[in-house]
Amino acid sequence: LLFTPAKEAPPELEVYALGGFRVRHRGKELSPKSFGRSGAYRLFKFLLANKDRALYVDELLETFFPDLPPEKARQELYALVYHLRKAIPGVVEREGEYYHLRLPEKRFLDFERFEELMRKADLEEGLSAFKTLRQALELYKGPLFGDDPYGEWAEAERAYLQERALSGLLRLGELAEALGYKEVAKEAYARALRLEPLLEEARERLYALKE
Repeated sequence: LLFTPAKEAPPELEVYALGGFRVRHRGKELSPKSFGRSGAYRLFKFLLANKDRALYVDELLETFFPDLPPEKARQELYALVYHLRKAIPGVVEREGEYYHLRLPEKRFLDFERFEELMRKADLEEGLSAFKTLRQALELYKGPLFGDDPYGEWAEAERAYLQERALSGLLRLGELAEALGYKEVAKEAYARALRLEPLLEEARERLYALKE
């Protein structure tokens, strides 16, 4: 009998937030309706954008219910947390006046993986850096929560990740040129310009390659 390796189980939680927003929990796709209320869906995005810090209740109230009286706002927040926990059990923890995201060990967040790969590429040179950057930039499908027109609360994280992607594309282009992959270099610079049309450095390099 041939030994067939066991297929690895999918991550408990999968989040794709670069460009659009998709969530899978235990293999099941969750739609906005799965969260019961649109506010709970947005709260999850907000917690993801701030996944490495505890959030003070007042900050959440100010973000989500700036126009409501404090007591009513708190009740509304508790309702959103309830619906979020119902959709993804155990994902939000409260400690006193703070909430924080409790992500499972087995998870895949595209923006977290993107940043891991970018950090790895920062420490590499030549072909290794080229391969890692290509892998990272494949994940960057667009701005963080790019499908949310009201996502101003994610602006800082969105701008940071876009800067990372732009610098990554410029470096990928440089490495591709050095390795003799002219077409890959052209595509990297063209992609950088699609993300940031005023990026002069990318424009000049692309022009030089077309000469």
